[in-house]
Amino acid sequence: MPKKDPVIDAQIHSGRREKLRQSLLKFGLHTFNETQVLEFALGIAIPRMDTNPAAHRLMNTFGSLNAVIEAHPDKLKKVEGIGEQAAFFLYFLRQFVTYSTNLKSSITNIKTPQCAVSYLRDVMATYSTEEFVVLCLDKSGGILLREQIRGTINRVNVDVRSILDSVMRVNATAVVLAHNHLGESATPSAADIHLTRLVVNLLSPLEIDVVDHIIFSKDTHYSFTESGLIKIFKQEHKAYATSMSFEELL
Repeated sequence: MPKKDPVIDAQIHSGRREKLRQSLLKFGLHTFNETQVLEFALGIAIPRMDTNPAAHRLMNTFGSLNAVIEAHPDKLKKVEGIGEQAAFFLYFLRQFVTYSTNLKSSITNIKTPQCAVSYLRDVMATYSTEEFVVLCLDKSGGILLREQIRGTINRVNVDVRSILDSVMRVNATAVVLAHNHLGESATPSAADIHLTRLVVNLLSPLEIDVVDHIIFSKDTHYSFTESGLIKIFKQEHKAYATSMSFEELL
């Protein structure tokens, strides 16, 4: 049997790990099977080793991903290829998930624009530059994702692509948009209004509700929902979507 070339093996392993990394960034972890999740996690703990065989041995030994991360490090270390560092890291992942779940359960659900303002006011106050934030929510108003969006309001297309990416990545059913003005006024610009209308028209066919777009300034805020503009944009979309003919829109 010919000997393996360590250089070729390293190249294959490096390419596989990068492929998993890109898949995670583009599609999310839910597209991985349990063995791939383990392989990727082990790759963080053991960056210079092919972790695919160790991931398979863990799955064969414990039967499932949950059983692996619930196992005590002493048991994990009995599996070939799993040393002290990898065993501790897998144990840490379980503790991390528990800690994160407890934090999430303490967050008030965003069920109204007023809840969104209360939650986001402290968030936006931390920024010393103009920032754009999207909150992705589940059916009960729970926060699935809070993400800063790159780009500027004046470059609407950049923001919209990023917003859609965030929403679809976590399968959100509702969103809250927010950004800050560094001056005293929270009055929306023409670009702010255009962006909000565009997002409503893009997300409405997907049955994703735009709860609000809130602009924060130093001492006040502006709510597109409280002003009635969100309702108008939704009515505009409904009128367009239910039009019987193109001529009716002219």
